[in-house]
Amino acid sequence: MFERLLKSHSMALVLLIACVVPSEIIYAQDINLQLEPSATLENTQVLSLTGLGLDGDGSGPVLISGFLENMTAETINNLYIEVKVNAAKVGDIIELRSYSTLPISLEPYQSVYATNNDLANERIPGIDQKIQFSGGFTPEGDEFFENLSGSTTLPKDIYTIQVIIFRVTNADGRQDLASSVIEIGGGAASSFDESEIYLKTPGDILGAPADITNPYPQFSWEGANDVSYRLLVVEDNGQDSPESLLQSAKSSPPINEGGSLLEFENLDVTVNGTSFQYPSSGAQPLQQGFTYHWRVITTFQSSGDIVEISSEIWSFTLANPSQSAGAPPVSKEVEQAIVELIGQDAFRRLKARGFKLMAIEYDGQEFTGPAASVKLEELLQKIRDEEIILGGNQ
Repeated sequence: MFERLLKSHSMALVLLIACVVPSEIIYAQDINLQLEPSATLENTQVLSLTGLGLDGDGSGPVLISGFLENMTAETINNLYIEVKVNAAKVGDIIELRSYSTLPISLEPYQSVYATNNDLANERIPGIDQKIQFSGGFTPEGDEFFENLSGSTTLPKDIYTIQVIIFRVTNADGRQDLASSVIEIGGGAASSFDESEIYLKTPGDILGAPADITNPYPQFSWEGANDVSYRLLVVEDNGQDSPESLLQSAKSSPPINEGGSLLEFENLDVTVNGTSFQYPSSGAQPLQQGFTYHWRVITTFQSSGDIVEISSEIWSFTLANPSQSAGAPPVSKEVEQAIVELIGQDAFRRLKARGFKLMAIEYDGQEFTGPAASVKLEELLQKIRDEEIILGGNQ
C-alpha cells in the first residue's frame, strides 16, 4: 500500500514538473555577463571603506558596472544573482544571493546595464522585477571586519568580486549560466596605514628629549620606496602645539613646488624616497639651542577619494657641540647593558642619533661621567647572574 502511494505521488510530481518547467536547457553561452571596475577603483592605491561607500547607508560612488545579455531568441526565466567577495588571505568575506521568491527574466536578445548602486537600490534598469538579497558577511567576514578595529582602510590583499547568474529548476536543480570576476587591490602593494611610516632620524617622539649637533642632519624614515613624501620641519615657539605648527606649515605648497616658507617653518619639501639631507640653501638654517618638530606626509589615490597618511611627530634640539664634549667612550659591555635595559631597536635609534653617555639615574641616585659606565657594567653583570630579571618575570 505504501509503495503504491509513493509511486502515485512521484508520478504526480513528475507531471507537475513537466507542466511548469520549460524543457529547454539553458547553457552558459546563452547569457553574456561582463563586469568592469570603475577607473577610480581600478587605479586606487588604498582601499578605503569611506571611498567604497561601505561605511554608511545609501548609494556611494559607482565602483562596478555590469553588462548582462540574453543571446537567444527565447525568454529566459527564473534567473538569480549571486555575489561573492573574497580576500585572498582570508577567503570569502561576503556572500549575497537574490531571494528565491524574486527571480528575474530576460527577454529575447535583451541587454541590460547595471551598477553596484542599482543593485543596492534593488533594481536593474530595463527589468521590471524587483531584486532583493539575502546573506551578508560570512563568519570569516565578520572576523575580518572586526579585526579592522575602527580603521577605514582595508588591509593589503587581493580582493575579488564574483557575480554569478544562475537558474534553479526542479528538473536540473541549480545551473550556473554565466560568471564574471574582477580583481582589485593587486595594484595597492604600496598602500599602508599610519602605523607603517616609521621615523628613524633625527630626534625622537614628542616628550623624549633628543639633542643633535649636526646643523645639516640626515632625515630618514621607513616606508614605501615608490611614493613621494612631503617633509615638514618647524621651529618650536613655546606657544603653539607641534601639531598646529605643522598643520599651518602644510597650508602652503612645498618650496620645490613653488611655495615659500613661513616665519616658523624651516623646511617644506617633496622627497622621492625615504631620506633627505638638510640643505645649506633653500631652507631656514637650524640654530643652536632651538627645538624643532618634523614629520613626513604622503597621499594615495583611494577608492573614491584621496587618502593622506601622516607619520608621528618627532622633535630634536640642536645642541652646542662643545656642550657634548667630554663624554666617556661607550664600551661593548655598556652597549650590551643598554640593549638589555631598553631593547635593541631603541638602542639602534640612539646610535643613529650619535648619542653620548653623560649620566644615568638608578634607584634615585644619579651617576655621571665614568661612574655611569661603571654602574651600567655592574647592572649588566647582575642581569647575567639573574639578580635582576627583566620583562616582568620577577
